[in-house]
Amino acid sequence: MQMSGSIKIFTWFKIPVYIHWTFSLLILFVVWKGFDEGQSIPEILFSTSIIIVLFGCVLLHEFGHSLMARRYNIGTQDIILTPIGGIARLEKMPDNPRQELLVAVAGPLVNVVIAAVLLAVVVILTLNNEIGWWYFQNYVEWLGSSWFAVSESDAADLADTLQNAQSVVPFWLTAVAMVFFLNLVMVVFNLIPAFPMDGGRVLRSLLAMRINRLQATKIAARTGQVIAVLFVLTGLFNNEHLSLAIIGFFVFTTARTEYGMVRLEETLKSYKAVDVLRSQFTELLVNDWMQTPIGLLTRSNERHFLVFSMDHQPAGYLPDQSIIDAAKKNAVSTTVETWMKQPFTSVNETESLRYIYYLIFQRNIGIVAVTNHEGVITGVIDQTGLENFMRLKN
Repeated sequence: MQMSGSIKIFTWFKIPVYIHWTFSLLILFVVWKGFDEGQSIPEILFSTSIIIVLFGCVLLHEFGHSLMARRYNIGTQDIILTPIGGIARLEKMPDNPRQELLVAVAGPLVNVVIAAVLLAVVVILTLNNEIGWWYFQNYVEWLGSSWFAVSESDAADLADTLQNAQSVVPFWLTAVAMVFFLNLVMVVFNLIPAFPMDGGRVLRSLLAMRINRLQATKIAARTGQVIAVLFVLTGLFNNEHLSLAIIGFFVFTTARTEYGMVRLEETLKSYKAVDVLRSQFTELLVNDWMQTPIGLLTRSNERHFLVFSMDHQPAGYLPDQSIIDAAKKNAVSTTVETWMKQPFTSVNETESLRYIYYLIFQRNIGIVAVTNHEGVITGVIDQTGLENFMRLKN
């Protein structure tokens, strides 16, 4: 299930890519700021184009994570582009610290490669153009001094010199220098040791090579929260870096969430399916009318149902959303088979509850059947039951 308010733009490597509607606000802000500062139409179009190219680099960054995770048989639900960056929603992070390290660094490594390719292009195309190479180097230096406010006077002097040189250098050189610099910034920023940035996962994976994963996550999360507080303070006391305060708040809450998730996973690992299964459950047949589950949804605690064929063989499952959709269309006289999902998912009674959590919440399977060693269904675990169990144990 994709993030609410996002629109699918394409699929690549069998991974759907979405863009959140708030991304349009970023474009509008860039345009408004350009007009407010008296920029010309070409200058505003240039700034907008840089934003779009930058998010193309962000997208490649996220594919770096996703494709590396695929090497370890970990799928990616989707990639979502938002105004504050990209989100690759992996089904899970590898338990193996070395694998998590490789997945975490794969994203920034993509940006390193992009920057290296851009640098090589500039070097080749400015072999006989000393002014062009000088301009590229100094423009990147000016961006750095402006971005990190090293010296406002030096940055202003360099800006005047560069502006005078722009009339004798190719137009594309400015764009390439900016994209080159922004990719380096992405590398540095993402490697800050704070969740959800890649540096937080790198730190956690390195710690997990020596201590248990829960303790490693706790240390990495606390480190991230300290950095987040520094971000917030910097943003609040420096209006030019107000966005840091927003990022800091996001990092602080995400670090806490990450630790809570890992603590929950460790708890779930100590329980088996047999500890949570519900032995009393409703069995639907493929030719039952939808009137039956619609009624059950309103008058019972069951929200997801197993579906069986006429000879009582597993056929699929009926999630609550399908029942709600049928009710909205007043399709009470259609068969359950019309609305059910496949395949039918079952686990053994000895299966770890952590894996069942992955099935239900990551793969969005509303209900799983639990079987004994003879393959006989002894009960079910559904989303509602697992949520109640986690609430009690958390």
